[in-house]
Amino acid sequence: MKFARKVLVAGLAVSPLAFSQTFLPDTVITASRVMQRAQDALPDVSVVTRADIERSQAKDVPTLLQSLAGLEITQSGGMGGVASLFMRGAESRHALVLVDGLPMNNLNFNLAALEHLPLNGIERIEVVRGNVSSLYGSAALGGVVQIFTRSNSGEGSKGPWLEASGQMGSEGFRNAQVSAGQKWASGFGLNASSEKTESKGFNAINALQRPDTNPDRDGYSRLSSALNLSQEFEAGRMGLMLRETHATVQYDSQWGPANQADESKSVLRNVLLNGTYKASKDLQWEVSFGQQEDKLNAAVTAYPYFVNSKSNTSAVGAVWTLWPNHSLTSGYENTRQKIASDTEYNPTERSVNSWRLGYQSKLENQQWQLNVRRDQYSDFGDANTWYAGYAYYLTPALRLKASASTGYMAPTFNDLYYPWGGNPLLKPEQARSNELGMQYTQASWNARITAFENRYTDLIDNDVNWTRTNIAKAKNQGVEIALAGKWQLPGMGAQQWRLNFTSQDPQNEITHQALARRANTLAQAGLTQSIGNWDAGIQWRYNGARTDDAQNLKSYTVLDFTASQALTSELRLNLRLENAGNTSYQTIYGYNMPKRGVFAGLKWTPKF
Repeated sequence: MKFARKVLVAGLAVSPLAFSQTFLPDTVITASRVMQRAQDALPDVSVVTRADIERSQAKDVPTLLQSLAGLEITQSGGMGGVASLFMRGAESRHALVLVDGLPMNNLNFNLAALEHLPLNGIERIEVVRGNVSSLYGSAALGGVVQIFTRSNSGEGSKGPWLEASGQMGSEGFRNAQVSAGQKWASGFGLNASSEKTESKGFNAINALQRPDTNPDRDGYSRLSSALNLSQEFEAGRMGLMLRETHATVQYDSQWGPANQADESKSVLRNVLLNGTYKASKDLQWEVSFGQQEDKLNAAVTAYPYFVNSKSNTSAVGAVWTLWPNHSLTSGYENTRQKIASDTEYNPTERSVNSWRLGYQSKLENQQWQLNVRRDQYSDFGDANTWYAGYAYYLTPALRLKASASTGYMAPTFNDLYYPWGGNPLLKPEQARSNELGMQYTQASWNARITAFENRYTDLIDNDVNWTRTNIAKAKNQGVEIALAGKWQLPGMGAQQWRLNFTSQDPQNEITHQALARRANTLAQAGLTQSIGNWDAGIQWRYNGARTDDAQNLKSYTVLDFTASQALTSELRLNLRLENAGNTSYQTIYGYNMPKRGVFAGLKWTPKF
């Protein structure tokens, strides 16, 4: 009843405004694994387009994502520091990150290295909030972030094209990147990108909170490259995606002498071969083979270590159009996971077989989405999940929606087999989620309000003997509001704006204490305005107070400004002022976040 009252009160407060994060493009696929209009997706979805990425001038993926509703990013310092994503108060390991459908989460902590993903090779990002384990399996309890890389497939593709840019700024930041592509009349397309990033950084660790650490600057460097090949046929397409990133992170460990220089190296490598075949006007087949590697080598530190994750995934799926606005999806996936480390895991490999089935329909003023999934792990057993969503259109623009779902998180190799505290008898973490919402969509603006309730059981924690066991419970209830729009003001250029607000209560159900690093209140706002050949933007972000490591972290507000001017038809000047108010804040206890920063760059897009 408390949950229902929250929805009623929130709905009366803002009706008929029920929002979405950015102005939604025409279609999305992550919310149901079927291409659909974004405004028709039943789970709450945000889309960050290539134009949004360019407009934001964000230096990395964590900076970009922290402006989205319901998302919190924590990071151990500046660029390259370990970044964790909390979606609507869920654990960071409950956020699944995909690149072109390939999972990026590592096998020891189930975290994706967001801090090392370059932006220049990204075409768009789709973010689905809420539990969608029945679509994607383990780790999707909090939601999914799917990154789509740039390619030259599709009817609207252009070619040839070239983009080159460079940027410099505070803390010795330097970045150079180039992307190019071509699509031929034969249907063959090629896209390649490369980028180099360096930063001298700053002393991220707080010596007063974490004494006896090195006060030196914590630098970062990254070299990334990507290649996408595609061939389109009359009845389908094939594609090959290759991506590799090498990163070096300097940090300050609390272990070892205070003058010690700590450094770790990471390698991310993705290979994906996929294809689609339209067997008939009502049936399309999809097949993919992929490999993901995440290698971490902390060789320069008091206690060196390394850990390498490798996952090989093969999948086949089908989409049947039963009749107009009614579709059936199915799929089978096989994943083989392997971990290698100087820590002796036993065993070091496991496999997962997964089956999924889904049904989507829209009939007059009603809409349904049903999904079921079964995952079989070779080590701990099976997990079954489901999702049921329904929407009713009061008008063509205004709809009410509700959903219920179950989810799970598989124990990691650390949880099961770590020599000091691992427990091979662990069960998967479980989730039960409910949502009620209202959405209003017009041609130039949209609105959404969602009340959500997530309960987690069998969460994995340490017992008194520091052995991993299923003893914890947690819950989060909250309301999320988001607005976005765009319009043309008389005598001025185009304007885009957004406003998000999240009120939540993530807490441990056993101790009734707030969950670490998650705030009860989140708010973001943004405005971009075109005036002549100038584009100006302002981004505002607020995070409420949180706790971490039994310490209190204060609330903070960060303000960023951007400006961009077309110097010629091919050359553009970009300017960015980060943390304009020079706010001192932390997202992790003991680690300072960057102070005010100024950045300037040029982008060259030659005409062919």
